[in-house]
Amino acid sequence: MRCIGQICANKYLLIADELGEEIRAGRYAVRNSFPSLTQIMRRFGVSRPTAMRSVAELKRSGLLNTSPRSSMYVSKTATSRKIGLIVPGIAVTDFFKPIVSEINRLAHEANYELRFGEVWSEIREERTTQVRALAEEFCDGNFAGVIYEPMAGPLGDEINPVVLGMFDRKKIPVVLLDCDIVPFPQRSGYDVVGVNDLEAGARIANHLLDVGAKNIHFLICKLCPITFTNRLAGAEAALNIAGAKAPKGGNVLYAEADDLNALKRYLKRQKSCPDAFICSNDAIAAVFRQTLEAAGLDVPQDVMLTGFADLQIASLMSPKLTTVHQNREMMAHMAFKRLMDRINDPSLPPCDFFLPSNLVARESTLSSKNFKRRKS
Repeated sequence: MRCIGQICANKYLLIADELGEEIRAGRYAVRNSFPSLTQIMRRFGVSRPTAMRSVAELKRSGLLNTSPRSSMYVSKTATSRKIGLIVPGIAVTDFFKPIVSEINRLAHEANYELRFGEVWSEIREERTTQVRALAEEFCDGNFAGVIYEPMAGPLGDEINPVVLGMFDRKKIPVVLLDCDIVPFPQRSGYDVVGVNDLEAGARIANHLLDVGAKNIHFLICKLCPITFTNRLAGAEAALNIAGAKAPKGGNVLYAEADDLNALKRYLKRQKSCPDAFICSNDAIAAVFRQTLEAAGLDVPQDVMLTGFADLQIASLMSPKLTTVHQNREMMAHMAFKRLMDRINDPSLPPCDFFLPSNLVARESTLSSKNFKRRKS
């Protein structure tokens, strides 16, 4: 604890620090038990204006509320030791499992009770209902903060603002996991912990250019997350800078990874066979490799292939998949730390926290110099 007796211009901040520590420790958990201005003045030996500034700082930090009769009491979330975690994506991908596990461990170490609301249904409409029900539970349950992975696709565009609006009205701090709720260059008013998807997309495109690919295409599935929209923008920017022009008719296949007929129709429209396909993640790339094979295209001899996230499947595929590694443990640590910071000071400005993401080059993008490419 910093010295309170020292004479300095920021003495009200020192008082607010000490009272804030006592609030979080549960000393003033009973409604209306918080000291009055007179009691604060006597305890710390300060003037009324200084005591008023310290109280104003506690209210700004979300620790104190004022009743209509001007009495002060501790806010409901100030002493709460419960945090919520909503991860809709865990029903369809293994990506989030270690993140959830690590956040749970961190919460236990910090003496917080973590309520992990598992959104288990593979039916998107049901997941939307589950997400809303969890948000209502957290709003009614005196939760100190929430970590939320936004839902993707049109249903996500509908439910994300609803859920976040519920938390805002209850003044429950929120940290977004993996992506924002709006695409670049827009920016929401929430903290976001993930990777710089624009940079990662550019890194993938530059790698493909380096190994000889010129005719680079993208696979975009129906429920394309904002993360991949941003990666696509980054890759396209890198291709434009390098002077690599998109083939006539576009370079994006809008289809599910296992849609063989859509792939065949797409290839028919192309003047030449694509050199490479960029997929939104490793799991989709693994399915799409089989679809390419069914269409008579071998990876990497006929077409190169990339994924994203560096899941276990990327190193188990044949050929092994080139991808971008995401440090999920670091993502969990940063999301949890930022939530703790925001709980302590709700007035913090919203920030993007970009974690390192490294390209992992494997056999699926072997250099064209090392194999005989199929004649177009």
